[in-house]
Amino acid sequence: MCDPEIEIRNWAESPIPGPYVGLEGVRQWWDGVSDAFEDVHLELLDAEPIDDVRCLTVQRLVGTFRLTGIEVNGAWGAIVSVRQGKILSAIGYATPRRARRAAGLD
Repeated sequence: MCDPEIEIRNWAESPIPGPYVGLEGVRQWWDGVSDAFEDVHLELLDAEPIDDVRCLTVQRLVGTFRLTGIEVNGAWGAIVSVRQGKILSAIGYATPRRARRAAGLD
């Protein structure tokens, strides 16, 4: 589902800011998520087209920070680009509103 040249980046204060590049980068990104959180899962809450190649997504991360034991249940936004039916980039923002602004939707 990912383009071989995929890039994943998140906001600077994210526990896993990236960038992560290529299919190995996707593995490193997931390893970072798994290392930072326990009992973690992601839920896609919404996807909205921006243009022919990008969409705005809203996800929820549910889990517990490993180091602090603090429970997490929060939404963030991303701008996802697609090339030939595969994810080319996913740029994460701390909130859905920030992602909407970056996409020019607000």
